[in-house]
Amino acid sequence: MKEKVIIIATILIIVISFPFLAVQSEKTAKVRDEELRESRKQEQYQKAVSCMENDEYEQAIELFKKLPRDYEDTMYILKYAKYCQGVADDVGLEKLYRLTWDFPDENKYTGKYAEEMETVKKEIKSQYEEYTAQKEKEEREEIAKDVPYKGMAEKYINSTILGSAKDKKEEHYWRDTPGKRTQEVQYRYTWYDSNRVKIYDAVCRNGRVNQVIKYVHTTSSNKKKSYKSIAKNGSMDMYDVYDYDDPEDFYYDHIDEFDDIQDAEDYWEEVQ
Repeated sequence: MKEKVIIIATILIIVISFPFLAVQSEKTAKVRDEELRESRKQEQYQKAVSCMENDEYEQAIELFKKLPRDYEDTMYILKYAKYCQGVADDVGLEKLYRLTWDFPDENKYTGKYAEEMETVKKEIKSQYEEYTAQKEKEEREEIAKDVPYKGMAEKYINSTILGSAKDKKEEHYWRDTPGKRTQEVQYRYTWYDSNRVKIYDAVCRNGRVNQVIKYVHTTSSNKKKSYKSIAKNGSMDMYDVYDYDDPEDFYYDHIDEFDDIQDAEDYWEEVQ
């Protein structure tokens, strides 16, 4: 009887203990797996850093990309590796400058490459500012030889052969977009001759010249005005005249732009 009790007790102990042992075994396996994953990540990280030290930036980039972005300082060194690869590939100053935008702020990263990244960021920014200043100077010199043209940046509007515009007027126009029609702002710049007669208009939308028109004033008996556009690759019409079937409707929608209805009709007929 006593032996039976001992056997039964032993069986109960085994039965009760089995779930606990199974859980412990599962936890141990998870710990081992986590340790193995950590070991592999550390091995890959060290290999990537070694590639950086040997100027093997392309290989370093590939290795860093396979690591979690939040592992060690992977996300920061990866950005610097891309910049170094850009230098090696001679991608040009503009691309290098854009790559430095992703560099971390000085207080966010204090690791191995922090000082180098901060130095590079300042040097590239200085070089880029000099480059853009020279580029803008050259562009202004070219624009000074021409009149305003379609596509030209609005910031150069007063730098052309016509000199500074005498008038600048804010206007509104309707823009059709899928599903809606919105009212937008445009700016009209006007130049006059010595007799205060209008000779040129340039209309700017979204920071660029959208339309231009040259006014040629004849001395015919009826003193008719002639309008000609000299927009490069542009349309002759700057008032959307093709949207109108009647010159009278056209005039009343642009009443501030013409001396009278006859003036508007002359323009409407000439650009047809």
